[in-house]
Amino acid sequence: LLYYKAGVNDMPQLLPDGFYPLFLVLYIIKELIFPWRKRAPLWKSIWNVVTSPVVLPTFFLTYVADVFTSMVKVFQDISWTLCFVISGDFLVPENSEYTQPRQWQHTVWYKNVVIPLICLFPLWIRLVQCLRKYADTRQRLPHLANAFKYALSQTVTLFGAFHPLYLLSQQNHEDDGQHATTYNGGVNLFQMFWVGAFVTS
Repeated sequence: LLYYKAGVNDMPQLLPDGFYPLFLVLYIIKELIFPWRKRAPLWKSIWNVVTSPVVLPTFFLTYVADVFTSMVKVFQDISWTLCFVISGDFLVPENSEYTQPRQWQHTVWYKNVVIPLICLFPLWIRLVQCLRKYADTRQRLPHLANAFKYALSQTVTLFGAFHPLYLLSQQNHEDDGQHATTYNGGVNLFQMFWVGAFVTS
């Protein structure tokens, strides 16, 4: 809100607009680390979840991993914020006519690497946790069933991230130097598989 108000000149221009979100990011990082005596259990639990299946997946670690699968959008926002700060775009005024900030969000490494990895990683954690539980208990149900569910979820995520690979029924053509897409109304095998995997997962 402060960033928006500073950008539309509703606040005194004491600082550049981008310094308001920068201060907020620094404050959140400080609160996540200090006091370390209270924050250490949090980071230890996160480390144990991330290092699955090396660490025995207890009920608590399984619960935390489930929470991670629901926080994919939050993780994407965190990655966007980090790129926004690290790239120096917070120093660029929003109403600048001479610069084009946030070009990194349209790059291949961000759209086709970072974002899909963020979507896949929590599902991968749950997958390996289920496989570790099966290896320890030899109980196919529910551990292998859950592992299959998370494997399907990863497939859906991959197809969603790289959708031009499965939209085979779309015909791309160039018209006066602009990219246009036409849809022939059919449903192909890949689309049927994607819908089935999405419903099953």
